[in-house]
Amino acid sequence: MFSGNVITSRLSILTALLALTSMLGAGAAGKKFYPDDPISKVEDSQDASAVKERSIDLLYDTIENSFYWPGDRTPNVRALNVNTVDEVPDSTWFTNRLGTRPVSVEELLKGPDTTSGPAPGTWAVIDAKNDGVTPGFTVRDSTGTVWFLKVDPPGYRAMATGTEVVVTKLFWALGYHVPEVHLSVLDPEQLTIDESARITPPSGNERRMKESDIRALLRRAHRDPGGTYRVIASKALDGKPVGGFRFYGVRSDDPNDVTPHEHRRELRAYGTFAAWLNHVDSKSINTLDTVIDQGNKKVIRHHLLDFGSTVGSAGIYPREPFEGSEYLVEGKKTLLGMPTFGFYIKDWRTIPVYRSRAVGAFPIDHTDWDPEKWKARYANSAFRSARLDDKFWAARRLQGFTDEMLKAVPSVGQFNDPQSEEMLAKFFIDRRDAIIRRYLAAVNPVVDVQLTAAGTLTYRNAAVDAGVAPAPTEVAVNWLQFDNTTGATTPIGETSAPAASMSVPVPKNLPSTPATYIRAEIAFEGGPESWGQPAHAYFVREASGWKLVGFERVPGGNSPKSEDR
Repeated sequence: MFSGNVITSRLSILTALLALTSMLGAGAAGKKFYPDDPISKVEDSQDASAVKERSIDLLYDTIENSFYWPGDRTPNVRALNVNTVDEVPDSTWFTNRLGTRPVSVEELLKGPDTTSGPAPGTWAVIDAKNDGVTPGFTVRDSTGTVWFLKVDPPGYRAMATGTEVVVTKLFWALGYHVPEVHLSVLDPEQLTIDESARITPPSGNERRMKESDIRALLRRAHRDPGGTYRVIASKALDGKPVGGFRFYGVRSDDPNDVTPHEHRRELRAYGTFAAWLNHVDSKSINTLDTVIDQGNKKVIRHHLLDFGSTVGSAGIYPREPFEGSEYLVEGKKTLLGMPTFGFYIKDWRTIPVYRSRAVGAFPIDHTDWDPEKWKARYANSAFRSARLDDKFWAARRLQGFTDEMLKAVPSVGQFNDPQSEEMLAKFFIDRRDAIIRRYLAAVNPVVDVQLTAAGTLTYRNAAVDAGVAPAPTEVAVNWLQFDNTTGATTPIGETSAPAASMSVPVPKNLPSTPATYIRAEIAFEGGPESWGQPAHAYFVREASGWKLVGFERVPGGNSPKSEDR
């Protein structure tokens, strides 16, 4: 979708400049395009070895995002980390996979895995999670590899563990950095306690961990008849953990973190993917930054993790019907829904739900489901800042999941319940289709634009190709010569053609001088109103013909308004 060029400091500097000028309302200085555009990979240029570990307080994060909108609230800011052809380059935040290259069913089912899971033999407990309803352990297996173990809640074998494995594979395919996770069996007899293991009991006094602590923790987990426990084992991430990231602002001690997180497209699009999977726990405490080696310097890699509370699982119990439909605090809606005001029937109360101890509870009718109205447990600044072009980008990524892939992926959860696995696949497919219907037709859907040396503009219409909108009657293109230094344009002419032709002739007076830049403003007639807003495609003349160097689906700050999340 874009060339394989790699850029380091230039994009970092330009991104910081774009962020600053956007907030100040000023235009960016300098050329619009450079010889290495469009870039496909960003390599952090500054050493980040001075980054210190920090923690994110859940209570503060909940209150801050429930009652305030932290970060930049300037409306309709175009994503600041996209390259010149409106794509997200590979980086320490994101790696392009699905939608940019073929991903096989086998590759999806493997996901990020590099091993077959914890090695057999003795596992040494080096830490334990003592809070919450379900316990967790950190162990070192017989090869010295560190794993984080989590269990299912009593009575719901496979619900949390199976869901986490499945959803981790899906987010990996979408391009996010996620942990390697495996299903495994924990036999308490194989556990030893490392001398360094400490625990803080309810008394609040930290002390050395004892076998009785392990037994007490496991009493809160689902136990199989043979006395073993099904666990999900998450391999420790590469590098040194330094805490999670917020969905707004930048990390002040990371010199490479120059784009406000609310203006990163992959984080905005994460809201659409979270809606797809009902990932209401998509919050800062479920992220992790690690310091890793990159050549001769240290950089930060940014991860998403902990997907056991998605789809029908709430981690410690089946998903509640309201989750995904409203925030924990909804103001007037919360008051109206109280028992004393029973005359107000919320929509989620009437939606049919599939229930199973293997996969939890999730809606089964998505005929009228609108992803634009989906909500996490509390608001997220990146999700709220998302424009419809960000969501279009997300929908295009979801198109990469075939029905075959989504029918196959529940198998990695080993739910041992064929009906539940079938219903899970139906959930994935139905909500994917709803997102594609909602967003592919919401903005100008022109894609794969090319200008041939013979003098023809070719394109495709993503919404028509997906069968979510009828074909428009005509495509019209306004042609301008573009000055790459000043940004000035000079009209050349206008051409049009029946939309079904998927091509448009160019004006006879189109310049052909090397290094000349052209802007083609492409709009559709006879379709939804939003299709009449021109998308801008930029081409530069090279010896072999015209090269696409820029694309703006929704130029400037004129994206149609999305629902407030």
